[in-house]
Formats: sequence, C-alpha cells, structure tokens
Amino acid sequence: MKHAFLILCIIGALGANAQAKPFMLTGPADWELEQFPLPPGFAPAIPYKGLEELRFAPGMFKKDAPDYFTYAFVARLDNAKSVQQADIRNYLLMYFKGLCSKTAADRKLPPVDTSAIKATIGKRDGLYDITLSAFGVFADGAPVTLNMEAKVMTDGQKVYLLFIVSPQPKSNAVWQQLKKIQADAAIPH
Repeated sequence: MKHAFLILCIIGALGANAQAKPFMLTGPADWELEQFPLPPGFAPAIPYKGLEELRFAPGMFKKDAPDYFTYAFVARLDNAKSVQQADIRNYLLMYFKGLCSKTAADRKLPPVDTSAIKATIGKRDGLYDITLSAFGVFADGAPVTLNMEAKVMTDGQKVYLLFIVSPQPKSNAVWQQLKKIQADAAIPH
C-alpha cells in the first residue's frame, strides 16, 4: 500500500484520477491497480486523449525483488482509430522520458539523461517486441532495460495499447503471469 501511496503522490499532483474498478486489467488481484487520464501530466505532449490503467507486480518498486519493475498497462486512446509501429515507439519515448525525468526530480534522485531513453521495436505474430532503455526511478534511478510486448486492439472507435513489461528475460517465470494478463485482457463492451 505504501507504494500505491507513493505513485498517487507522484502522479496525483500531475492530474491522476485513481478509480476503483478496472476497465481491462482485472487481475492478478494482488497486483496494485492505478488509473489516470491521458495525456499524463508528466508527458503532456502525448497526442492522445483517453485513460491509462496499470497493474503493478508486488515487487515492482523493490530493486532486489524478482518482479522488480514488472507490470502491465493499457492505454485507451479515445482519439485514435489506428496506430502504427512508429506511433507506439513515439508514445513510449514521450511517456518514459517524462516519467523518468519528473519522478527522478520528485524523488530527489540525480537528474536522468532523457537522451539515453531509447526504444527498439519489431513485430512478430501480431505483437510488438520492444526493448526500452530507461531508468529505475521508483528505486535508485539506475539504468534499466525493460523487455516489453505490445498488443494493439481496437473496437473501431478507439485503440487500446496493451503492454506487458519486465526487465527479466522472457524465459523467466514472471512472464507466465504477464502472458496470462495479456491473454485475459479484452476490450470492454
């Protein structure tokens, strides 16, 4: 709970709007739930309006935990009917540059070099494989490489970008949980 409070404090000042009921990420029940409007206050240049929903693994904020920086999030893009690979990459770069910079400052960590935040992205079997170089600003601010998968879904009116994320290799057991989250996520009706 103290980590949820920390996240709420950080993004609460930025216009966060925590909501009690998930719209897409219904589990795991022991993973903390957060929601906030898009664009987030820490990345106002993101061109999308909508909502982001996140689920944090129990060890998300613990540097030595096996599920450190492991989470799932979905961005509901209310003003987009489609996205391309470059749109996903640009979204992630704007998002993580803003998040890392603002959170490092709020937590009184050394400033991060946002030019070091890089994303490589490729498509495989209908999913996007992403490697993102960022900073662990919820722990000590050290560089971290995040392995990610993105799934694009649409209901014809809006786009849903579903991301699963961990610094662990995809052979690690934590990816079984992440893949289940990905498989269980469905566009709300």
